[in-house]
Amino acid sequence: MTQLGRLLAIPVYRGDNTQWIGRHVAAVQDPRLHERPLVSLIEAWLMYADSHQERFESTIGDDQFLGPEWAKIGAALRELLNGELGRLDGGTLDGVLYDTLKAEGFDPDQM
Repeated sequence: MTQLGRLLAIPVYRGDNTQWIGRHVAAVQDPRLHERPLVSLIEAWLMYADSHQERFESTIGDDQFLGPEWAKIGAALRELLNGELGRLDGGTLDGVLYDTLKAEGFDPDQM
């Protein structure tokens, strides 16, 4: 799965009584005005990792110069989840950011 694929993956959760999954997926796929900037930022961050892998045939986490700077952006994006999210689910987005940082060799808990 590409890094971008993480954002587009449909969350798996049993007991979705409030239909938050549908709202979250709709917001990712077709963000409204106040959701669009955050979705675009996360999408661009994930795409940067994908394009680095494609261009250099190594992960962004393996790049000793660009990797740490990319990781700082990911940590900042996690902080932005404390703002207005609209239909987006902050826990799901945090999981995407956290898991991506971990997959690239960074410790999100130490950032």
